[in-house]
Amino acid sequence: MLAETIVDRVCQLLAAGQMSQRKIARAMGISRGTVGSLAKGHRPHPRRTAWMDDDLFRPQGPPTRCRSCGGMVFLPCLLCRMRKSRDTDRAVAAIDRTAMLRRAAG
Repeated sequence: MLAETIVDRVCQLLAAGQMSQRKIARAMGISRGTVGSLAKGHRPHPRRTAWMDDDLFRPQGPPTRCRSCGGMVFLPCLLCRMRKSRDTDRAVAAIDRTAMLRRAAG
């Protein structure tokens, strides 16, 4: 898969119309077929979605060791956040099951 920056640059060069697809391919170090498929729209162009720009997913500073899981991550540690969310969901499900059993028995 091509990096988003390469795809963006190829699309910019194609839109400018000053270089042939062959020259663009040579300059970017990719195949002519890839440039052609981008030009025709046959190859999906990876676009950043709105949630990717959310502060939750934006790294804060250099990678550091997470205090919870010990992994080298960009803080906040999304793995720890997801684990906490999963554990909360499981606890809620357990409470719901217990309540259903009590209603069924009573």
